[in-house]
Amino acid sequence: MGLRNTSSRSTIVSIIGGKFTVRLADDSDDPNAVERELEKGPNKGKVVKELKYTALDGLITGARIHSGDYGDDLLLDMTDEGDEFTLQVPVESMYFGQIAKRMPNIDASLPILFGMGYDKERQTPFLFIKQNGESVHMKFTKAEPHDMPQPTKRKVQGKDKWDFTEQDNFLYEIACSWIYELNDTLAGVPDFVSDED
Repeated sequence: MGLRNTSSRSTIVSIIGGKFTVRLADDSDDPNAVERELEKGPNKGKVVKELKYTALDGLITGARIHSGDYGDDLLLDMTDEGDEFTLQVPVESMYFGQIAKRMPNIDASLPILFGMGYDKERQTPFLFIKQNGESVHMKFTKAEPHDMPQPTKRKVQGKDKWDFTEQDNFLYEIACSWIYELNDTLAGVPDFVSDED
């Protein structure tokens, strides 16, 4: 896909509304731009311009967990034909789990495609990954969890609710280990958890 780089920094790609999204400058006149009103944060109510994509591909060149004002994000640095971009995925999102469950099956030496699909039955978007034209399957599933803890039911204010805390912690540790191994392979032992931009 190759996202165009407008400065010396890499382009940030977020997932918003089930699409890979790139925020544009306020004065952008890109005819493909879609306007969206921000619903939370200090800029609530502001209208921003964005480009939307259904797929993102390239080679992973680095990864880290970034702690910011709105929580932790998985950041995957990627390059494609000279364009550099960073896929930003909130750790507390379903997309993080969909990536982390596949991490042991990702070959970071090969180009990778992240795609967005839509499950009509569940009425929800989902993320999929391909390499060499083949799906990268999840190592940890409900049918074959391996070491992944299963959710447990808890009573919360008189109602049964599923508690995914142990599973979330497990997937976070899987991601941290994968990041460490990736960065160690690429450029020596890194500090994979960063509080800096």
